[in-house]
Amino acid sequence: MRAWCCKYKLNKILASVIFVLSTTVFAGVGTESMQFLKIKPSARAASLGDSFVSIANDVNAAFYNPAGLTQLDDLEISLMHMVYVADMGYEFGTVVFPAGEKLRIGAYVIFMNYGSIGRTTEDGSGMLVASTESYTPYDLSAAVSAGYQISKSISAGVNVKIAYSDIDGNKLSGIMGDAGLLIKLSEETGLGAVLYNLGDSVNGSASPLIVRGGISTKFSLVEDGDFLAGLGVNYLTASSKISGSAGVEYNYQNMFFIRAGYGMASDTDGINIGAGLKQDLGGMTGTLDYNFSLLGDLGSAHRVSVGIKFGDDYSGKTKRKSSNTKSKPAKSGTRNYYKVVK
Repeated sequence: MRAWCCKYKLNKILASVIFVLSTTVFAGVGTESMQFLKIKPSARAASLGDSFVSIANDVNAAFYNPAGLTQLDDLEISLMHMVYVADMGYEFGTVVFPAGEKLRIGAYVIFMNYGSIGRTTEDGSGMLVASTESYTPYDLSAAVSAGYQISKSISAGVNVKIAYSDIDGNKLSGIMGDAGLLIKLSEETGLGAVLYNLGDSVNGSASPLIVRGGISTKFSLVEDGDFLAGLGVNYLTASSKISGSAGVEYNYQNMFFIRAGYGMASDTDGINIGAGLKQDLGGMTGTLDYNFSLLGDLGSAHRVSVGIKFGDDYSGKTKRKSSNTKSKPAKSGTRNYYKVVK
């Protein structure tokens, strides 16, 4: 009897967590659905917080800011596994490839598995009755992304996504979109803004509309551009709640990375720490990243991401010449042979 009671309590706890995640967690009110769309994928991006919308220089830009896809010149693929609250599993996969000089196309898939939960029913006398049946709630989303370079310093991007949830036969589905903008104020400094989950109501509930903005810049501590710092802001429309975050990343010879972030006035995005490794694999580059997040009252989460970039890495440096780089003077006797091209 005691074992049955413990099992019943565990099932009730798991079901309660799922209910919270699917209705009110992060939002502050119970008017939104598809709350799993607010969970942040990518070990690297999660460590840097909301400022990643202004960085968006890897394949995970497909989720965070599709405008950043224009910074990618080769095919890139990334996969992430996250151990979430109550050992729930969250899987994320994304791919991006060039589709022209100024156009980049991407796609991503999210799958969240809540595990198997046993059903408990109530008979006519009000007694709880154990059942051998169980159900497995899950969430699923798939998106297609496009980023277009409007000018040398301005890019725009959009996502079109479909989202689906199933909790013991109670199903929700909806079609939504994201719209992002990325402005390169200089070679080192970026400014980004994104509207997430634009769309009609999902089975009578509003889509989880989010507005994020960020600014980031690179500094040189030991090597050129080895330190990245950013600030971000997050606005939840359902609760009219604003939170901020800050993140930093230091790289050693563009091979080893350490990251840290902190969410300010955020219930679910407190302390983030992470590390990464980048390795030349001959004609392609492999990445491995880890993130540990404290989620306030919900506990903690662990993210592990692996990625492959095909083509030359350029040692993490952009191919365009920095606006802060001074041109070297021409050698004596040869100056007249050079023309200035505007």
